[in-house]
Amino acid sequence: MGLRVVLPRRISSLDEIVMKLAGYLMKKFEGVILYVEHFEGWDGSNVRIVVSDVGYAEEVIDAVFEFEKKHGIIGTIIPEIVSKDEHELR
Repeated sequence: MGLRVVLPRRISSLDEIVMKLAGYLMKKFEGVILYVEHFEGWDGSNVRIVVSDVGYAEEVIDAVFEFEKKHGIIGTIIPEIVSKDEHELR
């Protein structure tokens, strides 16, 4: 499976952040991160991260916080971590 990037017609500043986050996470968790996408969740989440193993969820959340801290955007990303199977059911 290769990298898939789907962009909206108009790219927002959050879309740009999501693209950078995807690269950061894919390097840090090679083979674990399958998709990173901007979306609007019912619970306020705004970035869905699809993983091959949900056992990495806590580490991924910590990495998202590290990314936000590094870029001075703490609180911008509200992640939802889901498994590939759960993502495919949606």
